[in-house]
Amino acid sequence: MMIKHSAFIFAICLAIVSGQTQAQNRTRSTDKIKIYFNHPVDNSASQIIDAVYTPAFEDTLIAYINSSEVTLDVCNYNTGRLPIVTAINNAQARGVVVRYIAASTELTNNDELGNLSSAIPMIQRPDDGEIMHNKFIIIDAGNAAAATIITGSTNHVSSSLVNDFNNLVIIHDQPLAQAYKTEFEEMWGSTGNLPDTLNAKFGAAKTDNTPHQFTIDGIPVELYFSPTDNTTAHIEAAVRTANTDIEFAMLTYINNDLGDAVIDMKNQGVSCRGIIENIYYIGSEYNGLLSAGVNVLSAFNQPYFMHHKYCVVDATNTSSDPLVITGSHNWTNSAEEENDENTLIIHDAEIANMYLEEFTMRYMELTVGEKEYAADNIRIYPNPTTDNFTIISSNELIESVRVFDALGREVFSAVATPCKRFDVQIENVQSGFFVVKIQLANGEIVNQKLLLN
Repeated sequence: MMIKHSAFIFAICLAIVSGQTQAQNRTRSTDKIKIYFNHPVDNSASQIIDAVYTPAFEDTLIAYINSSEVTLDVCNYNTGRLPIVTAINNAQARGVVVRYIAASTELTNNDELGNLSSAIPMIQRPDDGEIMHNKFIIIDAGNAAAATIITGSTNHVSSSLVNDFNNLVIIHDQPLAQAYKTEFEEMWGSTGNLPDTLNAKFGAAKTDNTPHQFTIDGIPVELYFSPTDNTTAHIEAAVRTANTDIEFAMLTYINNDLGDAVIDMKNQGVSCRGIIENIYYIGSEYNGLLSAGVNVLSAFNQPYFMHHKYCVVDATNTSSDPLVITGSHNWTNSAEEENDENTLIIHDAEIANMYLEEFTMRYMELTVGEKEYAADNIRIYPNPTTDNFTIISSNELIESVRVFDALGREVFSAVATPCKRFDVQIENVQSGFFVVKIQLANGEIVNQKLLLN
């Protein structure tokens, strides 16, 4: 990495030592923008660049946090990993000025927020029914050589860091870091070390007060914050630049304008492929896209969540404008109108091809049948359901059942008398997507998804 700041060289080395399993083999034109994926990618899908898979997202995050020297601003939807919280506490203890913005505990997994040092000032979005959905960290924004942004789709909980499909975006650029700092301080309510709760603004109370256009090592980068920056219109405009191909992987996709945009591009001859997780979500674009002939696949039957929120445009056409749309912003109305979100649009063929390699592997797993946790002998019905369901095993006996919500919190656990049919009743749980972990008598653990309406 071409960085003169020794702490950042140390951070990258530590991230590599602690788990990066595949280095880029083909030369990058810039190392100021780093992209990581937490599941294997298909490097054969592109002749331009090799995407980087690392199972060590947590180690990478901690290494960067450890590299902070002056300031560390954390804006986090989830606070669910003690090692990350400990690294933040250690930064404060060695003299780094740390500020922390969290989501309302009522609406997310903040299991480790209580372990944040009492010396670190912190503010939470009020429990107003909407969410502070950002996951970004700003490191040393005042230092041109060290200023760094960490963003992407990854929440700070075990399921998101390891099991669910996610990406990390790490950018070394001071103007971009300063823009994120402006957004941070609008929610913080002040430019100082302490928050001003009376002046703090979240959701629609914020204003469009940050720059949106950046050039990082010659790469045009757009930055938008929701719900103030008309983000969906900018995403739609980027989608509509497609001349050749579009690939998207989405947790939730219900925005009609973005559904229409992909269908329009398909009707103009653009090759469109997609993967959607929440196909049963009210208003999902999944069936509409299918009906329009868009090649879209469901990830619902996979054991872990397709938590990405990215779209790749013209990765195979370098004479066009290859770009990637990524960040925390699901293609939903709440992301556009209510939640605190951040979105990057990166115009670069190399980065577009990295995401193409990630998409190609996920697409192959769904179409070729390379399912890591196949369980054809296990059936859950009804699914979707309300508050009860039945698990049927055609072969092995069921020994225990555990149910986790999308944030990795256990909401049900039971040990069964070994059987091939197990009835489950879940109470006092909000609707949403869940993972059912089924322990079989042969030692196998089967993961299946469940939707509670």
